[in-house]
Amino acid sequence: MFVALVVLAAGGAYWLSRPGKVSAALPKAAPGLGSCWQVDKETAGRPFPWPGRAVDCGGTHTAEVFQLGQVDRELAAQVRDAGGDEARAGQALMNGQARSACVGVASTYLGADWHTARIQVVASWITPRDSGHFGCALVEVADAAGAAFKPRTGSLRGVGPTGGLKIGCVTRSVYTPCDQPHDGEYTGRYVITPPGAPFDPTGVRAAADKGCTEVGTKYVGAARTDLRSGYVGPTSANEWLGSDQTFTCFAVATGTDPLKGTLKGLGSGPLPR
Repeated sequence: MFVALVVLAAGGAYWLSRPGKVSAALPKAAPGLGSCWQVDKETAGRPFPWPGRAVDCGGTHTAEVFQLGQVDRELAAQVRDAGGDEARAGQALMNGQARSACVGVASTYLGADWHTARIQVVASWITPRDSGHFGCALVEVADAAGAAFKPRTGSLRGVGPTGGLKIGCVTRSVYTPCDQPHDGEYTGRYVITPPGAPFDPTGVRAAADKGCTEVGTKYVGAARTDLRSGYVGPTSANEWLGSDQTFTCFAVATGTDPLKGTLKGLGSGPLPR
């Protein structure tokens, strides 16, 4: 949810001087840990406080705050006092630290690997954002790209793999039950290594395509010309920084006729129509 601009030339300037640290005190604008909110994607991308009030997690909501944190305090102070390229590079590092912290604990809160669920992890700054404090939230989404937040009731804490959120099939990236007409099916996930690898758009896309093709072939049980690999993951510099470099993989039918039924273990047999 952050806009991160990586300016490598300025990156080394942060540690040439050591500014005073920003306060460790949690800002008054911080949301309550475990609180739930009725927000859309645009609003969730803004710093806290979000509009309105927290709502009962047992009622209708879209986002659930599961972690509060702060980036490196010396880095936050350096960015606060910097300008130009130095400030932009520092802000990118702050964005990455916050995103990494949120992604790193999301599965623990959910009780299952969040990459395999219809879940998006949201990281948003807390006002005043120059203190480096941030909040992490989990959101159930209606599509693989995470563009549409889905209203839900009940907390996501500890729902586990049987919480009814497991990714199944998609129709033009919108999640669809596999017994209904669809054009693609979730086949697994692929992680680009090593962790913290520098971002190269061509290399990342090539690696994700190759990796998800291999994941799909194993899932289906055969390499097929009537299926292609699809994926969702950090394919831009903004998304890559602080991510865990994980891609959600799909096997997508190349024809126009919809699928109905699973591709798992299909092998070289006819596609389920």
